[in-house]
Amino acid sequence: MELQDFLQDIARGAGQIIKDKYHVTKIWRTKSSPGDIVTEVDEASEKYVMDRIHQEFPNDHILSEESGASGIGEPDRVWIIDPLDGTRNYMMGIPFFCVSIGIARNGVPEAGVIYDPIHDEMFYTERGKGAWLNGERISVCNEVTLDDSLISVSWVKRKVDRKRFIEYLDNLSKDTSYFRRFGSAALATAYVACGRLHAYLQGGLNPWDVAAGVLLIEEAGGVVTDFKGNPLDLRNPDIEILTSNPDLHEMLLNQVMGIRK
Repeated sequence: MELQDFLQDIARGAGQIIKDKYHVTKIWRTKSSPGDIVTEVDEASEKYVMDRIHQEFPNDHILSEESGASGIGEPDRVWIIDPLDGTRNYMMGIPFFCVSIGIARNGVPEAGVIYDPIHDEMFYTERGKGAWLNGERISVCNEVTLDDSLISVSWVKRKVDRKRFIEYLDNLSKDTSYFRRFGSAALATAYVACGRLHAYLQGGLNPWDVAAGVLLIEEAGGVVTDFKGNPLDLRNPDIEILTSNPDLHEMLLNQVMGIRK
């Protein structure tokens, strides 16, 4: 099976598990801190994805949100999985969540898929082969000013200097007030890639939050960096993301860098 077909097939299978349990009472528990929760659906989706990968690529390494690292293969090639990104939305009946699976080598993404099972939207990318949504090629927005830009913003309180992050937003609010916080990092990156969002700014992320979305945006013509303008390294356990089209990215980076100095 071609990599594209395999990735989309396992994402769709995991998405069906999630969809079948939507609006059904779920068992959940707190993980590392209050508000950081996992349900039996996260775990069932993860098991399905990991089992499929192990069957097809038995020597490959896997990094998954719920199970951590596994596998006996070369550590430079890693499957990075978020079996249900947006668990809090899912628990509350808010239809904004997804399955996200990325493949990276030495911290650099090579391929990825993000699947929204409620809206049946399959975002797929492979390095050098473009970004796609349900078989149609996608690209980032062509907006060149911040005035009307819709920007997704968020942070993780246990990892981010909230005072500084709020300063970023205060500075940006002089140009735009169209801020959104969606609750799924992976889908936010997918929405940047297809032009539904103009930009996305978040700190305190994990590799599985953005493993598929980083390459999706780049292949859609966008720019992805941290708050200092450096490329993202998916081996980093604490990731910042600042992403948009090239014009807006430069403006946003200048705003953020101005606060950091």
